[in-house]
Amino acid sequence: MGHTIEKGQNMTCITQHKTKKAFKEAVLADPQTPIEDPSIFQPYYGRIDTHPDLQKEDGYITVTNHPKRSWFAEVRRKGTTLKVT
Repeated sequence: MGHTIEKGQNMTCITQHKTKKAFKEAVLADPQTPIEDPSIFQPYYGRIDTHPDLQKEDGYITVTNHPKRSWFAEVRRKGTTLKVT
């Protein structure tokens, strides 16, 4: 049996920033930071602030800087601002 995606799980997005610190600073300075979601079901190439998963009330995305790395940051929407952890 293959792995199935459970409700609430999402694909890891990819950023061009080299470190989590650089990514966090970029998102805080400009919420229009580019992001890539290579999902085969709903691919997304655009601004992080308009990512479909961040439009949901409890939405979040995980982010990495390399396709072979699982993740290094998580982005959540808190009201009108984005929080990177």
